[in-house]
Amino acid sequence: MTRSRSPYFLLCRVVQISLSVALFLILGLAWLYPVALAADRSSPQINPQLQIPQDIPLERLERPLRTPPAPVKPVNLNTSSIEQLVTLPGISATVAQQIVEGRPYHAKTDLIEKHILSGTAYDRITNLITIE
Repeated sequence: MTRSRSPYFLLCRVVQISLSVALFLILGLAWLYPVALAADRSSPQINPQLQIPQDIPLERLERPLRTPPAPVKPVNLNTSSIEQLVTLPGISATVAQQIVEGRPYHAKTDLIEKHILSGTAYDRITNLITIE
């Protein structure tokens, strides 16, 4: 004859397991709390005055103020050398050679009309070039 388990027995068993797990968690937390407090107390407190190196003067620690760059003198398309043209953003030695070969220019837009520069490349340097 098999003995059947009553619902009351199963309920008691579930409550017993739940209480065991809860007790285990409470004891674990109670054991870890002092360990966490000790770890917190053992971390060194940093004095803000000690964060500044003592052997470096404060003048050197502060970042120097940046001065705006001096205004750049525009490059003349009709008289400048290849070396001067290469200093323009996006102008390679090959493009500079094409600019020299395409002289004389009557307007800055001649660079686009003679298919030496694209519209976006021209827009990058339009304020940096001149025709005289």
